[in-house]
Amino acid sequence: METSRHDQPPAHEPPRPRSRVRDLWQLDIPLVFGLALCTFLTIVEARRAGEGFWRAWVYTFEWPLIAAFIIWIWWRYKHEGHLTKGMVRRWRQRVDRYEREARESDAADDPGLTAWRHHVTELERERDIDS
Repeated sequence: METSRHDQPPAHEPPRPRSRVRDLWQLDIPLVFGLALCTFLTIVEARRAGEGFWRAWVYTFEWPLIAAFIIWIWWRYKHEGHLTKGMVRRWRQRVDRYEREARESDAADDPGLTAWRHHVTELERERDIDS
């Protein structure tokens, strides 16, 4: 039976306790400043749009989207401690599921795949003998 490279549990470091001061300085204060900036710029662009600058309408809706993105990043860091850690975990689970489904369905169904796997095994065996 083939094993996935993700079957082995990753080596985890013991979790570091979260510092409230660090969270405040690195997460909460930038969140407040970012949201304040987005709110201010949304108001500025809405006024400009009201004065007849048609392009300002785009920015009027862009700044709230940027604020939503800031909130999403803040939430990810706050709950998962890292922006991509949760994404990597979910990606690995998805890859493992696809690999498992592929092993279960294709080995008996496709004689060409079986021949290919046999060929690759032979090539690997020859490489090991030569080295």
